[in-house]
Amino acid sequence: MQTNTERPAPALAEVQALTRRALIPGLDGIRAVAVLVVMLGHYGLGRIVPGGLGVTIFFFLSGFLITTLLLRESGGSGRIDLRNFYIRRFLRLAPELTVFVLFTGAVALALGQTMRPAELLAALLYFTNYYHLAQGMCIETCADWHSLWSLAVEEHFYLVFPLVLILSGTASRRLLLILSAVLVISPLWRAAVEASGRFDPEWTYKASDARLDSIAYGAWLAVVFARFPGWLVRARDRGVPLLALAALLVLLSLTIRDPMFRATLRYTLQGLALGLVFVVLYASTLGAPLLAALERRPLRWIGQMSYGAYLWHFVPLSAGLYLMDARQAYALSGTQTLAMCLGGTAATLGLAWLSQTLVARPVLGLRHRFGPRPPGRRTLAARAPRLADAGEVLGR
Repeated sequence: MQTNTERPAPALAEVQALTRRALIPGLDGIRAVAVLVVMLGHYGLGRIVPGGLGVTIFFFLSGFLITTLLLRESGGSGRIDLRNFYIRRFLRLAPELTVFVLFTGAVALALGQTMRPAELLAALLYFTNYYHLAQGMCIETCADWHSLWSLAVEEHFYLVFPLVLILSGTASRRLLLILSAVLVISPLWRAAVEASGRFDPEWTYKASDARLDSIAYGAWLAVVFARFPGWLVRARDRGVPLLALAALLVLLSLTIRDPMFRATLRYTLQGLALGLVFVVLYASTLGAPLLAALERRPLRWIGQMSYGAYLWHFVPLSAGLYLMDARQAYALSGTQTLAMCLGGTAATLGLAWLSQTLVARPVLGLRHRFGPRPPGRRTLAARAPRLADAGEVLGR
């Protein structure tokens, strides 16, 4: 329950209302930016386009959106239906993932490549990150499942966070305290992992226990938006300096090359920067023109394809490298890199569109059957399902 000290200032009531909207503006555009950064980073521009930052943006978005949805459900019905939540998550993520894994696995076998049964199970059961950390990635002679590690991190968050929210009850400050503890403990844990020298060098990048703070930053800000928007009142006329500070934090996170920093505080700076960007977008006067740019139709469309694009984007990369007789994207010439970026992006978006059309849309209506229900009602009013509904955009 909101106290007088937590009641939003009139100018920021719109921030709190934002968390109750069926469609939050700008999020598809942010998804588009994130997936394009990932693809271009992998398609040969990795030295100038930080693909890992795109993954961190996805993590932040997942935390922000899942928390927003769960707080909305808790506030509307007084409870969180865990069963329906997990069913929705399964129906959102598993169908496209399963088709992708089985199809690429079959192609790999047809080409005489290796299919490790344990890796197949890891891909389908969301522990690719720990499998790769324990066994290593099979890059050139296996199916293109390299990016599935990040889906495992998000799925582990989906499994744990609703329980945390239920345990915190209606005490929003307690939830913020728990999330704040995650933000503090995570870089300390990464520092311990890095200093020990006993873990895989990529542990602090791929392991769920090391990356949950990248998701927790989004969750923390979602709680502030929904329950304490008055805290953001001073941001309203400070969009420019806040955006400049966010840019500085991102720049520092990318340019400081010290190994300990990169294993620990790099993700802290990026999480803080993304939080500032969201504050600028939704709580400052500078947000309106930025949101207008993010809401342009091409960006929105790419954002709606982002989950499928993330799944499939290594397939055009492998095909392109084969046609160009190259082993790695960073070895391509300038012309080849341009061709890989343009052709790979177009092919990836085409595959993502097919995945959404043939796989995601047929189960969309089923997902709506397990949506949050108002108190005292057993079913929701019938309505035409849309992939952009707030409860549906959370999978990426």
